[in-house]
Amino acid sequence: MTFEVRSRREFIAGLLFFAIGAIWAADAATYRVGTATAMGPGFFPLVLALVLTVLGAASVIRSLRSLDVEPLGPWPIAALVFVLGGIVAFGLLIEQAGLVLAAASLILLSCWSRVLTRPIETLALAVALVSLVAGIFVYGLGMPFDLY
Repeated sequence: MTFEVRSRREFIAGLLFFAIGAIWAADAATYRVGTATAMGPGFFPLVLALVLTVLGAASVIRSLRSLDVEPLGPWPIAALVFVLGGIVAFGLLIEQAGLVLAAASLILLSCWSRVLTRPIETLALAVALVSLVAGIFVYGLGMPFDLY
C-alpha cells in the first residue's frame, strides 16, 4: 500500500506537532500525574502534549487525503527569530524587570512586523494585553509576580 502526500505543508506541520507533542508527553510522564480529581504537576502538561500529538497525527492523515497540492513556500525566518526572541526576552526579564516589561517585550517582539505597519494599534493591543495579564495573574490569582 502506498500513500501520496498531496498537501506537503499540512504533512510537515502535522509531523512537527506530532514530534513536539510526543517529546512533551515523554517529559511530562516523568512527573507525578495523579488522577482527574487529584491532579499532580504532570497532569496538565501530559494532557496538552497528548492533544498536540493527536492533532499532529490527524493533520498528517488529512494531508494524505487532501485534494489540493500546495507548494511549500519559503520559511519566514525573520518572524521565527522575533517570536523566539520575544519568548527569550520574557524569560530573561520576568524576574529582573517585572511582569509588565516582560509581557510588553514578548508582545511587541512577537508582533514586530505589525509594529512597523500599524504601531498605534499594536501598542494599544500591548497595553490591553499587559493589563489583562497583570489583572489575571497578580490581582485575580494572587501570584507573586513583581509588576515592575
